[in-house]
Amino acid sequence: MNMKDVLSEELELISVSKSEVLRLKKISADFIKSLKREGLRAYVGGSLAKGTLVVKNIQDVDIFVVFDYSEDILKLEGILKKMELPGILKRVHGSRDYFHVVMDNLVLEVVPVVKNRDPELAENVTDVSLSHVKYIVGEIKKKPGIADEIKLAKAFTGAQRCYGAEGYIRGFSGYSLEVLVIHFGGFVKFLKGVTKGGVVDPMKYFKGEREVMRELNASKLQGPLVVVDPTYKFRNVCAGLGLGTFEKFLEASKDFIKKPSLEFFVKKDLDIEGIRELASKKRARFLELSLSTDRQEGDIAGTKMKKIFRFFVRELGRQGQMVLSSEFDYSGSGQVAKGYLVVLEKGEVEVRGPSVGLEKEAKLFCKAKGDAVFKRKGFWWFRKVVSVEGILKFVKKVEGEMGAGINLF
Repeated sequence: MNMKDVLSEELELISVSKSEVLRLKKISADFIKSLKREGLRAYVGGSLAKGTLVVKNIQDVDIFVVFDYSEDILKLEGILKKMELPGILKRVHGSRDYFHVVMDNLVLEVVPVVKNRDPELAENVTDVSLSHVKYIVGEIKKKPGIADEIKLAKAFTGAQRCYGAEGYIRGFSGYSLEVLVIHFGGFVKFLKGVTKGGVVDPMKYFKGEREVMRELNASKLQGPLVVVDPTYKFRNVCAGLGLGTFEKFLEASKDFIKKPSLEFFVKKDLDIEGIRELASKKRARFLELSLSTDRQEGDIAGTKMKKIFRFFVRELGRQGQMVLSSEFDYSGSGQVAKGYLVVLEKGEVEVRGPSVGLEKEAKLFCKAKGDAVFKRKGFWWFRKVVSVEGILKFVKKVEGEMGAGINLF
């Protein structure tokens, strides 16, 4: 199939039917009316408001409840609890707590925001969400066809495990994809146009890349891609994008452009057998890890488990073990995950000690390390016996501190 046919067929597969869109809009409108009766102002946001919904088993619709002052947000939970809701109410912890109204195949995500006219004064990142909706809707009205291009970008990055701003994914947020696709003028143009270490300034707020790098806060420039927010020039909408995730995206984009196929839009399970084969080929050790946490399922649970998994990987490297492959697998729900590693084990590593010239320190070092010490290039060294199990034992000592457990499966 050529590129045009692949994109046309995929768009048919992922586009939500008009009847389903109408159903979601009616449920949302009814819910907003019920909030209005309680004296609350609310608006539909997210993909439903922008016309960029894609087919999912469970749809989610953002409902932004606007307050004049942050302290007024405290009354939202009480109001929701006394209302006759279309589903089950759940509180979700985040940088600012929000709520889910859970139905069979739909979740209303009720997000409290504080009204603000200046993004710089926003108390929380969610407070600028309505300005994001306004910008994207305005751009789509200018170029209606761009909504379909955004859908394709969401489907592609989702299948490639590069979609989602959650801490355990560190992928593209929905808003960042929308901004990028609009800027480049389409899905394929976005795949071809975005580059590692690139700077994208859709509104041309700055004179060039140097000024962007100078004006934005250093903490916003750590990621592999800088995209200046069209609604607030001092924000990088890709600040949460991880290097590993981005490199995976770039590789998939290159392969797709070279040989277009619908397979790139299908999310596949991790190739565990392929990882095992790599271990066998490299004469390395295959590790399967079980991870668990008692924290709230979703972003918090996933991020806690990913954190201890990454800590273990770093410790393996620090202790001289070569990690050839590393995969973390969390479904996004529940409180358990899996980790898979291919490790080229080294049973003994050499650790550098003090300079030979530091007599006092050298004496203490040699006494502590015994027969394992030796001199090389002006320093004392010692040979240390290590093992994967020993390193894991060390990592397990910080399980409570990290809020997650880790075990060899």
